[in-house]
Amino acid sequence: MEIRITQKQLIVANIILFVVSFAILEYSKLFRTSLDKHWIYFYGHNWWFMIGIPSAFWGSLILGIYSLWKVKNYKFLYFIFSLVPLILFITLISI
Repeated sequence: MEIRITQKQLIVANIILFVVSFAILEYSKLFRTSLDKHWIYFYGHNWWFMIGIPSAFWGSLILGIYSLWKVKNYKFLYFIFSLVPLILFITLISI
């Protein structure tokens, strides 16, 4: 059985990981002031800072470089879509 992962799937997975991580962060903010459920806030922010941001950042850079290097057709379209999590992160930080 041969499994083949395409670059489109990697780009979509990177964007989905960023969106899910951001959703976890926003959901965990609801429990910020609750004393008995503060652990949800704690783990949500730990997930965001330890897994969500670094994986989206490095995934975007690696996929962007790979797109410019290996893709023949629609090179810059793949490049732009691979940088979407990085652009979203910069946009969300500036808000």
